[in-house]
Amino acid sequence: MEHQRDELATKRDLDKVERKLTGRIDQVEQRLTDKIDANSKKIDANTVTLDKIAVQVIKNREQLNKTLTREEYKKDYNELLCGQDKMMTILTRIDQEQAATTARIDRLEKDADKIKAGKG
Repeated sequence: MEHQRDELATKRDLDKVERKLTGRIDQVEQRLTDKIDANSKKIDANTVTLDKIAVQVIKNREQLNKTLTREEYKKDYNELLCGQDKMMTILTRIDQEQAATTARIDRLEKDADKIKAGKG
C-alpha cells in the first residue's frame, strides 16, 4: 500500500471509480451473456438430439414387444415339429394304403385276365 493517501475521497474520485467498475461489470456481463447464448444454442441442439433418441428408444421398445421370447419361440417350434410328425404319419399311412391298393388292383386285373381267357 505504497500509494495510500490519507485524504478523503472526493465526489469526482468516487465517480471515476464508479465508471471504472461499471465498465468492468458491463464487460463481465457481456462475456457472461455471450457464454449463456452459446450454451443455449448447444442446449437447444442437445434437446433436438435427445428428442430423436427418445423417439428411437420408443420405436425400439415397440419392436421388442413384438418379438417372441425364447420360450414362445420354443413352444411355437415344438408345435411346428409335432404338426410335421403328424403329417409324416399320415403320409406314411397313405403311402402304405396306396401300395396295398395297387397290389389289390394288380390281383384283380390278373383275375379279370384269367376270367377273360377262360370265357373267350
